[in-house]
Amino acid sequence: MGYLIRWDNQEKTVVFQQYTGTATKDDLYGLAEESAQMLNSVPHRVHLIINEHHIKMNLNATDMKYLEKLVPANQGGVVIVVDKNSLPYKKYMHDAGVKLAPKTFAQPFFASDVENARQLLQTQFEVRYP
Repeated sequence: MGYLIRWDNQEKTVVFQQYTGTATKDDLYGLAEESAQMLNSVPHRVHLIINEHHIKMNLNATDMKYLEKLVPANQGGVVIVVDKNSLPYKKYMHDAGVKLAPKTFAQPFFASDVENARQLLQTQFEVRYP
C-alpha cells in the first residue's frame, strides 16, 4: 500500500491523505475507496487534505470518472498540498477535471504544506483542531 489515510481531527471533520513511496493508480483507487468509506461513516460534512507534495501522478479521463462515482454527498472542501513548482500544473489539471468530474474537483484549494492546509480549513470552514 503506497498511502496512508486517517482522521485529522477529533471531531472527524477532516480526513488526511498522503501517498507514500511511489504511488500507483491502484493506490489512487484504494485511497479514494477508503476515503469514501470514512466519509460515509459520519453524517456531517468532511473536508480532505491530500498531501501530494512528493508525488507526480497524472489522471486521465477514466481515472476522473471513476473518482466521480465515489464522491460522498458529505464531502466538503479539498485542500491539495503541493510544492510551488507543481502548482500551475495541478491547477490546470483541476480546471480540466471539473468538466469530467465536477463533484471530484469541487471546492479545490491549494496549500504549500500541511499546516497551511489546516489553517485554510480553520479559516474557510471553521474546522477545529485541538
